[in-house]
Amino acid sequence: MTIPLPARDLVDVRLAAAIEAGGCPICGVRSRAERGTLDAILAERVNDLGYRAGLERDHAFCRRHAAELLAADRRHSGMLGSSILYAAILGRRVGALREAIAATGRSRRRRLAAMATRPPCSVCDQGSTAAATALARLTARLGDPEWTEAAATAEFCMDDLIALAATADGAPSFALVAARQLARFDDLRSRLEGYADHSAEDRRHLLTADEARAAGEAARALGGTDRTA
Repeated sequence: MTIPLPARDLVDVRLAAAIEAGGCPICGVRSRAERGTLDAILAERVNDLGYRAGLERDHAFCRRHAAELLAADRRHSGMLGSSILYAAILGRRVGALREAIAATGRSRRRRLAAMATRPPCSVCDQGSTAAATALARLTARLGDPEWTEAAATAEFCMDDLIALAATADGAPSFALVAARQLARFDDLRSRLEGYADHSAEDRRHLLTADEARAAGEAARALGGTDRTA
């Protein structure tokens, strides 16, 4: 049985839960915040005319969260909320594209360039804020041996390990975490090379289970832990 990490407040509780869930804990915190934001938009903002009017002008959905909007809607009520928001997005984008295509020369190029520069995704913004908060809190908790051990053994993705190193900014309490995490990535690279070396037909009997798992681990290490489901 896993011993719960000592928690002082809700930030600690959520961070500890993300660590216990496995995978990259920062990805977990980020995903939780993004799902919560999508749920809140569908529950509270669909009928907000001001919010819908601001879509594609002041705020938007990135490609990933535009797709996840439908999945979030289906988890709860169906497709009504996402349909309303998709209609608002398409109405503004199609109108702008029609005007751009009808223009000529420099005006057309300027309009199309403006369309390619999207407003910030509010879902991404909330995820980034949650991740930054988690990184700062984890850095602050590294003076606690239990948190240090949890961080040292967590399966950080490479991007979030880099972000943690930047947040720690040379703090002595990060040294053990850094050493263990770098050793984890060295081991992963060694197992990937082992898989490549043992994948030939006459050497497959040398292939280990750890080597066979390495590519999946590398996908998560470099692409992050997907917790959108």
